Amino acid sequence: MWNRDPQPVLFTLIALGLLVAVIVVTRMLARARSGAAELSRKNRELATLREITAIVSSAAPGEEIFARLFDTLRHALPVRALAAVSYEEDPDGQALVAFGGEVTLERRSFLDWLAAQKDLESPFVAASPIPHVANGPNRDLVLNPRFAHQVLLPLQTPAVIAGVLIAESDDPSLVMPQTLQELSVVSDHVALALQDRNLRRQMQAVNERLQERAEMLQRILEVSNELKSHLTLEHLVQSIVQAVHHSLGYRVVVLSLFDSAENVFERRAQIGLDDTSPDVQPRKVPRDEIARWFGEHFRISKSYFVSHLDREEPGEDSGGVERRRRSTSVGAWHPNDLLFVPLTAGDQLVGTLQVDKPRSGLVPRIEDIQALEIFSNQAVTAIQSARAYETTRQMSVHDSLTEAFNHRYLQETLSREIARHERSRQPLALVMLDIDDFKKINDRWGHPVGDLVLQGLVEELTKGVREMDTVARYGGEEFSLILPETTPAKAWGVADRLRKRVAGRLFVAPQLDRALAITISLGLSCFPEDAVTKRALIDLADQALYQAKRSGKNCLVTASSLADLKTL
Repeated sequence: MWNRDPQPVLFTLIALGLLVAVIVVTRMLARARSGAAELSRKNRELATLREITAIVSSAAPGEEIFARLFDTLRHALPVRALAAVSYEEDPDGQALVAFGGEVTLERRSFLDWLAAQKDLESPFVAASPIPHVANGPNRDLVLNPRFAHQVLLPLQTPAVIAGVLIAESDDPSLVMPQTLQELSVVSDHVALALQDRNLRRQMQAVNERLQERAEMLQRILEVSNELKSHLTLEHLVQSIVQAVHHSLGYRVVVLSLFDSAENVFERRAQIGLDDTSPDVQPRKVPRDEIARWFGEHFRISKSYFVSHLDREEPGEDSGGVERRRRSTSVGAWHPNDLLFVPLTAGDQLVGTLQVDKPRSGLVPRIEDIQALEIFSNQAVTAIQSARAYETTRQMSVHDSLTEAFNHRYLQETLSREIARHERSRQPLALVMLDIDDFKKINDRWGHPVGDLVLQGLVEELTKGVREMDTVARYGGEEFSLILPETTPAKAWGVADRLRKRVAGRLFVAPQLDRALAITISLGLSCFPEDAVTKRALIDLADQALYQAKRSGKNCLVTASSLADLKTL
């Protein structure tokens, strides 16, 4: 009874062993397939990330980058529509928006939605943000109503929110955990790549600005050195406006100097305008008409920029912060914009530099304005130097009492004019004149009255001659006139008219018991009729003067009449 056949049991054991083996092998194969799938997914993910890195790191425009990004995601993930936003670091803070795939939403509607997403501007943590999943037609944003599944991913790094990705699809696998994980990895990588791209772009912009500033400072140094060679104020102010025009990039430049005595700004040099232009101001402008723009609400650095939007009288509700922010933003220069750079030396107002029509066509940046200010400081130094030079020169060539030219200037000018007239073969006249009985005036009424007479005589002589003529004090009460390009006949007419003019003037002073009248005697010699050298010309005019004295005073004698007297 116990000797049963063992074969069925053996077969059962073998079958059980085979079943176990099959299960083990099946599980191993499943794990292998799962590992292969995971490896394939990771390889696909790495390949996607490499491609995304290459795309975002390229120098292509932002729209092209996002178009290539969509193509990459579409092949790797079930994405049918994509909206991408990159917060570009430009002065206006504008976001770059790009659509990919089957987006039917209008761009204006998308921008309105984006503007309302305050959570994208709120403080954020360093960790990767969780994707926002929305399904069905009632979601806040619909790129395409045919696609029911949506994923929103902020492109966020520990340093900045770089942008936003919104993906939609009709495939429910878009919102499955595995796809969401892959999208999160992709969004993190895109965010880092965008941040790196923006940083590199900003560094490039900074380097370009530093290069521009270095070149600008070099130009300022060059033109500042040129200013040192212009000693006269007239030439200097013209050189200043030309330097700002050519080297600092403004088509219109006006330089005005402040006259404290009249409390006006006097336009002394300009370029880009002429006196017939409708935009040009009067030559003299009351101080308040320009200084009214010198308020804190228009101040940028040490200058004043008045936007065409601000061309009203500044008031208490001017909103200075907003004005300053708007003024310094990069934008097109408007014909009604104003930019003033005050020229100051310490607390002293020297003048103002007004510029218009930047060659770039844009409102100057802060560094452009500061470059103008650096140059203006050099210009003020040059203006003060030129004024000091002119003052010294005036003192060296003018008589301190009468402000007529002095004896040294007379000698130098006469030598120069004789040489010039010798080359041009033009006539030249020299007049020597003396106040009749001047010693009696001093003896009777004192030197203050004598000084008054000398000053009044020079006033009459200066008013009675041309700007090109020279009135000089030869010594004491004796004066000289140089009349360039004047024939003997015209010189006679000028000299005799001056004699009558002086005789008709009445001098009034507290020391005088009645109005005082004076007369003068004059001697005239001409080049080349009477003489061809300076010494001879002076001697003949002087001899003619003394002959006028001997002839009864208050008369005019010519050198040519002296020769006639000698023959008698």
